[in-house]
Order: sequence, then C-alpha cells, then structure tokens
Amino acid sequence: MKKHIITISLLFLAIFISCTDPYVFQTDTFEDVIVIEATITNELKKQEIKISRTFQLEEKEPTIETGATVYITDDLGNQYNFVENNEKYESVAEFQAMPERQYQLFIKTSNGKQYYSTAEKLTTNSNLTEINATLKNQFGVDGVEITANSNDPTNSSKYYRFEYEETYKIVSPYWTEEQLNLSYNPTTFVVTIWTTPKNYDSSVCYNTEYSNEIILKNTSNLSEDVITDFPVRFIPQHNSIIAHRYSILVKQYVQSIEAYTFYNTLKDLSSTASVLSPKQAGFIQGNIKNSTDNSERVIGFFDVSSVSKKRLFFNYNDFFEGDANPNYPFDCYLSEYSQVYPPVNCNANPPPKSTPLYCSDGLYALYQVYQYEMGIYYNFANESYTTTSPICGECNRLWSTEVPSFWE
Repeated sequence: MKKHIITISLLFLAIFISCTDPYVFQTDTFEDVIVIEATITNELKKQEIKISRTFQLEEKEPTIETGATVYITDDLGNQYNFVENNEKYESVAEFQAMPERQYQLFIKTSNGKQYYSTAEKLTTNSNLTEINATLKNQFGVDGVEITANSNDPTNSSKYYRFEYEETYKIVSPYWTEEQLNLSYNPTTFVVTIWTTPKNYDSSVCYNTEYSNEIILKNTSNLSEDVITDFPVRFIPQHNSIIAHRYSILVKQYVQSIEAYTFYNTLKDLSSTASVLSPKQAGFIQGNIKNSTDNSERVIGFFDVSSVSKKRLFFNYNDFFEGDANPNYPFDCYLSEYSQVYPPVNCNANPPPKSTPLYCSDGLYALYQVYQYEMGIYYNFANESYTTTSPICGECNRLWSTEVPSFWE
C-alpha cells in the first residue's frame, strides 16, 4: 500500500457520512482517523509499516504518526519489533513471512491507543514469468505499454495486486565543465570574471518514482490461473521519463480474497464516479481494530503476501528511432550578458532615468544573476556570456548523479 491509501482516506470519511446521497466535500465534516499501511512479504528484508492520519482537502501531506510501538508476532511465539525510521516503521532485523505461519500486527500509539489485526497467513506463490514493453496507441496517443505475465499451475493464487518502481536517466541540456567565478569592485564598478574546472559531473542524473495507483487482477473467473499481457503501465511517447534510458521493476503480490476485496473497494471508492454517485457504500472496514473501542474507524489492512519481481530496460530509440527525444521536463531559457558595455555605477543615487546597458544586459547584470543564484553559466561566444536556469545546467539540483546499483 503506497500513497493511494493516504490520498483517498479523506474520501472514506465523506462516504460513511452518507451512504445514499451524493456528497459535497466540506472541511467541517473532517474526522481524524488513523491510516495503517502494512504489507509483509516472503522476501528476506527489513519489512516496513507506515502509520499516518487522514488529512483535510486543503492540506498537502498527511500527518505521520510518530512515537508508536509497533511489532508483529507469529503463532510460534516469535516477535518482530519495528523502529521509527524516515517517516515509517522498519523492522529491527530482516525477516520473511513463512508458509503456514500466522502473523498478527500490534500497534500502540503515543496517546496510548492500541490496535491489532486479525491473524493472517502467507498466500501461495505465483511467479512473474515475464514483463514486456511494446508499442501501443492508447486513446490516440502513441507510447510504450508495460505488461505482465504470470502462471500458477496450482490454480490457487487468483487474486493479484501490482506495484512498480520506475527509474530513468536524465541528461542536463546545458551542462558545461567550467564554473564561472565573479567579483565586483564597488569603487570602480568593474566585474571581474574567470572560469575554473568543476570538480564534479552533473551532466547525467537518475530518478526513481513509485506507482501511486491500485492495480489489481482477478483470475477467479478463468479456467486457469494465468495472467497474459496484463497492462501495468502506459507511458506516452512524449513523456520525458523515457527520453533516454528507462527501467521499470514490476512487483506482483498474491493476495487473500479479503485483502483483494479491501483493495478493490478502495480502488472503486477512489474513482470520481463512485464517490459522487448515489451508489456510495459505507465506510470500508479492513482487518485492523482498536483493542478497546470497536466503534473507532481504522483505515488499513494487514496484508501477508508472496511477491515476485521482474525488471526490464529500454532506450527511447528502441521504439521511436528517428523521432525527436521528448523535451526536458523544465522549460530552459538562455540569457546573454555582453562584456562590451562600459562599467557604470548601477546603484547611483538618484538612479538614472534609463537603465544603462551595463546594468541590464552587461556584466553587472550577470553578477546579480550569480549573486542571487538565478542562473548558471553555459557558454561564452561573441563577447557574451550565456546562462541558463540552474536546473537546466546541472540536473543534480533536483535529482541524483549516483548510478543505481542495478543500472545496465
């Protein structure tokens, strides 16, 4: 469970107020409800749990629940403790959910409230057999579709949820290896400029983003437990994330029917059509409750799922050879500052009736741009210095230059 539970948690609060009438969103109906995002898997790793609170429409981010005591137990008496780390709770030690074991989640918040889940077992395992990237036209838009294939010969998995992590390469359009240096003499009004080599390379960066939608597949109505070319992600041709090299890691979770029903209802309620129509359902109940107050509403589901992963890479030219690469995700403008204009006092009092060119388009203007970090040097030609916005000259202003360990 990612951001989708937090994002639509306010919708739950709207929905359980009225089950029959279309709801008009108003802040005065807000109710503070705990949101618990807990999925443990058969991967040997440090498992993660997120705990937050619902937030109002005018708020941008949820409130993270801090200071909670969190642990999971199994039916053999083992206890797996979690500690707070970077807005989530992470298991102290690596562990994995094992077949036939029963696991239960316990939470005690800083205000003394206690919550527990039902006991859950690990679902059967169904491996992703492959993921593919193919050309696709969707609603008149050309792009690349990522599809998944899976097969459970035991015919016992049936209920699936998919997530993905996408990582892509970013190339700075106006990178230069030289750093511009400037000094200003307030007596002579002269700006002195010299360049030095940069001791870093921020011409290429990488970024990773995570899916924030609920992607489900149900094979219970099929004669075989087979998933064929199931669409997980569609990327339009002109999306900048595929401008150079792109990678996606697809995760397939096998769910219990209860977990699938919870997520499916969650997905249905998060759609505009269902939220604003008379078919609204009541508040969705997961498998987590307050230990002493059954009437308290809790959003979340403790899910114990087997997971299978596959990754693929592709370049833009693999699908769109000869086509222009998508634009950089920011508009990049170039500005020129000429060194031919003679120095003047740009801070004269009283100021001149018209701004001297040295102050508006000359080296003093360039000095001001650098002093306030509004631009970055790109090139020198025809006695003029060219600058661009910092993000267009150095991608590390926003993204990381570290090459991911899995990158090919």
